[in-house]
Amino acid sequence: MSQELLVEIGTEEIPAGYIEPALRHLHKTVVAKLGELNLSHGTIKTTATPRRLCLVVEDLDTCQQDQRLEVMGPPKKAGFDKDNNPTKAALGFAASRGASADDIQLVETPKGEYLMVVQEIKGKQSSELLQKLLPEAILSIPFPKSMRWAAHQTLFARPIQWLLAIYDSKVVPFSITGIESSNRTKGHRFNAPQEAEVANFAQYKSTLAELEVQIDIETRQELIRQQVGKAAASTGGEAIIDNQLLATVTNLVESPHAVCGSFDEKFLSLPDEVLTTSMAVNQKYFTVADKKGTLLPYFVAVNNTKVTDLAKSKEGHERVLRARLEDGLFFFQQDLKRSLSETIPALQGVVFQAGLGTMAEKSTRITALAGHLASLIDPELQHDVERASQLCKVDLVSDMVGEFASLQGVIGKYYALHGGESAQVAEAISDHYLPLRSGSALPTSDAGAFISIADRLDTICGCFAKGKRPTGATDPYGLRRHALAIIHIIADKGWQISLHGTVERALQQYGDKIDSDPKTAGAIIDFIKGRYSNDKIAAGSNQETVEAATSVHFDDMNDCSSRINALSEIANDETFTLLAGSFKRVTNIIKGHTDTTINEALLTQPAEQALSTQFSSVAKQCAPLLQQKEYGQALQTILTLKDPIDTFFDDVMVMDKDEAVKANRLALLTTIAHLFRHIGDFSKMYTLAK
Repeated sequence: MSQELLVEIGTEEIPAGYIEPALRHLHKTVVAKLGELNLSHGTIKTTATPRRLCLVVEDLDTCQQDQRLEVMGPPKKAGFDKDNNPTKAALGFAASRGASADDIQLVETPKGEYLMVVQEIKGKQSSELLQKLLPEAILSIPFPKSMRWAAHQTLFARPIQWLLAIYDSKVVPFSITGIESSNRTKGHRFNAPQEAEVANFAQYKSTLAELEVQIDIETRQELIRQQVGKAAASTGGEAIIDNQLLATVTNLVESPHAVCGSFDEKFLSLPDEVLTTSMAVNQKYFTVADKKGTLLPYFVAVNNTKVTDLAKSKEGHERVLRARLEDGLFFFQQDLKRSLSETIPALQGVVFQAGLGTMAEKSTRITALAGHLASLIDPELQHDVERASQLCKVDLVSDMVGEFASLQGVIGKYYALHGGESAQVAEAISDHYLPLRSGSALPTSDAGAFISIADRLDTICGCFAKGKRPTGATDPYGLRRHALAIIHIIADKGWQISLHGTVERALQQYGDKIDSDPKTAGAIIDFIKGRYSNDKIAAGSNQETVEAATSVHFDDMNDCSSRINALSEIANDETFTLLAGSFKRVTNIIKGHTDTTINEALLTQPAEQALSTQFSSVAKQCAPLLQQKEYGQALQTILTLKDPIDTFFDDVMVMDKDEAVKANRLALLTTIAHLFRHIGDFSKMYTLAK
């Protein structure tokens, strides 16, 4: 039989950003724990409001299945003495399984006779198992910040106020911080704060709806979307509904009620990003625009309670927003009194990181490194890149960024234009902060991309040189994110950049601020290679194929990607899979051998002569293909070596007694291996060949 499990964790208001990760963890944990207990179940659903996290398990078995376990013990010779009496080993084995010596059986195995005990394990009732499972699952939920309350030592996002746990319409008894589980939930904090009993999820949803709580996240989100759209339409405009803001607002309310407000048109002189940040980021208001996308002096707020006095509600929201916009307008006007160029010296008073100098020094390093990259790839852009690099961090000391930190770069763009800088320079200042997070937009301008790479690589190099490296799950300086950004930007632009050369230059620019440890550059390359490999595998590339390409040389990342693509395309070719196996044999034989000088006179056997002749032809054909990075065609050419290599191994003894002959044959195989390694170490793909 199977029954429904319903769990609700009632709390004080949980921060909106905590809710979705908490639900994912709760779902994952319960699935894992039920699996460990061998309890089958149907669909598991989670949902939430700011005051409650809810989990529903459909068709959960009422009892574990009975089990019959055959547990193997020590061999007979260790379990019985010469008089055939059980030894301490046998008695200990039986006792460890709750059995006696009489329960020991002897079974024949390929290794001889062994002791065995048969255990008949009676399955436990789910209602009993859940009493331990549920509190463990609840308290395992991680939060960015947790808190303790009263005299309790338990950590949770916010104080737990009630617990509901029902299985088969009966309460599952357990307690957390002295709060006992029950079959009672609570309604909306202000509109319907009373308690109510429920017996299942269907009744739970309907009861909460009566108590003015919309428990379903998707339903609540769609309701907000409709209300916000309707409120904005009343002004003649359209609501700009950002999905991230919508998700946040959805997890801020239990019963949404939208209201439209307005603000003074003078604030429209501010950049759109300032208005959006003030309304959407700081106040969680939706902005309103006309059909052309121009912002209008209106906004839509979503309340968590019914609005009985619409005018007073609007007035309250407008008053709060007005104060923020007044600050923004004041800061904007003050900042415009000085150009970015005039503000550059102020960066000397801003520390980049302890031991790594000021932001002024970082700007100098970025300018040199970004300018160098531009000189290699697009020399005509070098002047704009260097100018934008000099200015890209100046808005950090502006009043506007001091108040609205998320606007760094964006505000710098506006201030650059106001100060007479070119559109290319201004755009690069804004672009160099991109991508803001994994998967978000990359720099659109080449100048911004050069600066973004230089900025991030400078940070990675400085942190590695000072021993501030990511460890395990900790990455306080966001170096993994910076590495991925560099990887994605270079891939997006298709640039050929020497990673080794660029890292060495970035380290040199720190001068005596860091120790010149030659191992640092290698550690940085390995770190970026690790991020690159993980990113490729996550995108669908085979792990062995990625290792085959990256293990031979990792410098130009786009070249490495081309080699991975070529290897991926040919990996399923039957001839290649056999060649990969042969190459595995080659690498094992030539291990430690580096000489590639071949003496044709010592090639006396037909198989080695044929291999040498075929290899010479293949090498000549591959040379221009490798030069042009036509790796797919080069691989097709290399495949013709499969049969000569197989015949060579069948007919030729590589480790000949004559040292000169042996060395010559090893040199031939080493030369072949070197050609293969222009593309990848095929031996890494040997498992694919099996």
